[in-house]
Amino acid sequence: MRPVGERVIKFIVNPVSGNGRTRKVLPRLIGVAKKLGINFDLQVTQAPEHATELVNDRSGEFDIVVAVGGDGTVNEVAAGALKNEKVMGVIPTGTGNDFARAMGKLKSLHDYIHRAVAGRVKLIDVGTLHLDNKELLFVNGVGVGFDAEVARESLNVHKLKGLSRYLYALLKTLSKYKAAQMRIEFDDRVIDEKTFLVAIGNGTSAGGGFLLTPNAKLDDGLLDACIVSDVSIKRVLQVLPSVLNGSHGKHPEVSMVRTNRARIQSEIPVSIHRDGEIPPNKVNDFEVRVVPRSLKIML
Repeated sequence: MRPVGERVIKFIVNPVSGNGRTRKVLPRLIGVAKKLGINFDLQVTQAPEHATELVNDRSGEFDIVVAVGGDGTVNEVAAGALKNEKVMGVIPTGTGNDFARAMGKLKSLHDYIHRAVAGRVKLIDVGTLHLDNKELLFVNGVGVGFDAEVARESLNVHKLKGLSRYLYALLKTLSKYKAAQMRIEFDDRVIDEKTFLVAIGNGTSAGGGFLLTPNAKLDDGLLDACIVSDVSIKRVLQVLPSVLNGSHGKHPEVSMVRTNRARIQSEIPVSIHRDGEIPPNKVNDFEVRVVPRSLKIML
């Protein structure tokens, strides 16, 4: 890759991320980029999966592609960056920003832009979700069961953001959710029980800061899994505070596993999410795997 001053940067912006927050940030982003003397192109997404198409577009040369948006935008840009062997940066302007949290939180937009353009290149792991004869990428995590139902409910919450949005959706989902019997196969362990949720993380958090997989590392060649067996509403509320600081692994209902792969089979179809994005149909048989040190990212 060329020296910092000679690099060409492609910003891919999702204007609707963060309930429109990204659109408001855009003039500042352009101003800071110009002030830093960055040679850049800026393209705005028009529809789901458009970000991946923009990365795949070879009409213009660029050294680094920067996702400007939330975890869904990061996911789409990462898919293109991985395919085209491009270096990727992230400027988090979404609602949850869990992947950016795993990268390390910075103080200002200026700092995020500077890291995306002039940081050091590091290889990190990604995950793959194998579902209905398709292989789908994730960079932060996959949620199964209650975790995914909360993500679905949060789509209807527009006045809140981050952790408060997820917490509100969680409380709404609690009263109507029913756990499913699941068989979960890891490398060297099988869990077969009525299961409240499964969270599989390449990053540490989901839902804007819930530390479901607090010991996950982006570059250790493994995925971390948090499995919660069937619990009452009262017990969920008792355990919930410990999820905020990542100490929930001490509770008997919680199992923490580190693995290369996991296959999940559910007696009834369940909701899943991939980096916060929710497929329209529920599923009952799928597998996740890790692809070690495969994505180049600016840190």
